[in-house]
Amino acid sequence: MNNGSAILELRGVHKSFTEPTGPLRVLEGLSLEVRCGEIVLLQGPSGSGKTTLLQIAGVLLRADAGEVRLARTELNQASEAARTEARRRHLGFVFQHFHLVEALSVRDNVALGLRLKRQLVEARRVTETLQLLGIAAKADKLPGTLSGGEKQRTALARALAPRPDVLLADEPTSQLDAHAADALASLIQEAARQTRVAVVIATHDARLHRIADRLLTLQDGRLYE
Repeated sequence: MNNGSAILELRGVHKSFTEPTGPLRVLEGLSLEVRCGEIVLLQGPSGSGKTTLLQIAGVLLRADAGEVRLARTELNQASEAARTEARRRHLGFVFQHFHLVEALSVRDNVALGLRLKRQLVEARRVTETLQLLGIAAKADKLPGTLSGGEKQRTALARALAPRPDVLLADEPTSQLDAHAADALASLIQEAARQTRVAVVIATHDARLHRIADRLLTLQDGRLYE
């Protein structure tokens, strides 16, 4: 783990949503720091705000108050253009639904991740990422021919190919059986070691606990270690 400054920082973050019964306070002065190469797991009951926290950390949703710093740049109050550029340069996302383009091969889905980040599509980088994720043998297959575990590996490869500083994952093993979930956990751990990507995973899956550097619980709008 890098003991230097945090790559991702949330400070005093508040977030509420308007409900018919009144304001629903989801995050209450929450703070979080994540360093390069670190794997942080967020747990908590459904509705506790884990996805909201990931969306704010991923600069997809603005906090009502507080700071969100990515690579030392404050982004919560930044322009939409600056926030979009920060996502492009620094962030990768993996979700419980794979969001693969069914008409593209595994290789081309991963290459698409580079194109969307406006990066040069280098065949070598795509191949190296597929090898890292153990999916190179399926490079020319279409997503419809893959198992759930293989689809999630492809989604992870697409997120990692642009070499983000931070990977945010929302329930990435929820559709996987025990074997596939364990394999994906090991691959995420290896990616953090090799590429120094900081990883934040929101999950109910206790099978992921073994790879966590820190396990945090979100409760009543705050994080507890």
